[in-house]
Amino acid sequence: MTSRVAPLRPLLPLTLICLAGCATTAPPEPIVEAQPEPVVIAQPREVTTTEVLAEANGGAKRDAVARYRPAEITTGEVQAINAGNIAPPLDFGQRLDHAHDRLYTRFQRLVEATDNRYGRKDRELKPVPAAPFRIGLTSEVLDRSDGVDVSLDLDVDVSLRLPNLEDRMRIFVTSIELDEAPQVAGDESNLRAGLRYQLQKYVSFDIGVKADLPPVAFMAVKWSREYHLGRWDFYPFAKLFAETDESIGYAMAATFDRWSGRRLLRSSTYAKWRNDRDKTEWSQSLVFAWAEQLIVPDRYGSYLRARDIGKGVAVHLLASGLDAHGTNYYEAGVMIKRPTANPWLFWFVEPLVRWDRDYDWDADPGIRIGLDALFWDLARRGKPQ
Repeated sequence: MTSRVAPLRPLLPLTLICLAGCATTAPPEPIVEAQPEPVVIAQPREVTTTEVLAEANGGAKRDAVARYRPAEITTGEVQAINAGNIAPPLDFGQRLDHAHDRLYTRFQRLVEATDNRYGRKDRELKPVPAAPFRIGLTSEVLDRSDGVDVSLDLDVDVSLRLPNLEDRMRIFVTSIELDEAPQVAGDESNLRAGLRYQLQKYVSFDIGVKADLPPVAFMAVKWSREYHLGRWDFYPFAKLFAETDESIGYAMAATFDRWSGRRLLRSSTYAKWRNDRDKTEWSQSLVFAWAEQLIVPDRYGSYLRARDIGKGVAVHLLASGLDAHGTNYYEAGVMIKRPTANPWLFWFVEPLVRWDRDYDWDADPGIRIGLDALFWDLARRGKPQ
């Protein structure tokens, strides 16, 4: 027994010292964690009642994206504001604005004179709404295996309301094809002019003439709407059309937009059938974009190639076929669009690659460069006289 206890004796003094120290030392202070500071909630924004109502109608998801819309004024107000006290232009930007306003005002004067001339003389003339219009110029260059392919497209959209001639009738001038199909480089495009009659709220009837030799008459019935489904916007479209140089046909399309702040995901599907060809042409477009500004589109075709973006970057993917059983070409591009120092004028550049069946699916690089000019309001506003 003695031999087992002896080795533990040197540890007894150390044990007693440790116990005494624990008894005489004050207990440690409790550790207090730093509390997070109060979170400041979002403060009221400085907005007008008009902006509040516009946001309520358009949806809260679009608060971060500025939208351009035509000014809702009359042709008389346009001329009065333009005739007000405005300092003469000093630099290139002001001279460009001055030229823009002269063209816009002269066109409104022509619209007003046309409406008043054909209006009924036995009643007081109504004010004529201003007629906004949009002009786009696009140049496309593709490096094909057999040489460089260059095309230049002019895009014009004008819609006139002539209340003294007919309350529910509009005159329109456009370079968009009757079927409203996505345009491909080198496609022939002619100006069309005609009358548009609103049959119902979402149904319109067009009749007119295409500029050609000889002129081509056309007619069409179109239905289109907008649906807002939570974060998704849905734009269906259907059209029955006929031309004297071609047979009857129909076109259908559906566009889905999903917004998350300024991020946009868009899917657009288009299909067209003509009796003389007896084939269903189609296209499928996908757009991934970061949009800071939007130009409110005035036609379906602007959705397919993201032309309604005023400031932003968009990745664009497109597939198209001449019948429902195959694909004729693919295209991928990155579009960068910005406003100039003159806010009514926009430029864009889009490097692209195209794979075409007619060129053995070679990867043909190219670039698309263009300008969009909005004649939707006066750039230099004076005091109305």
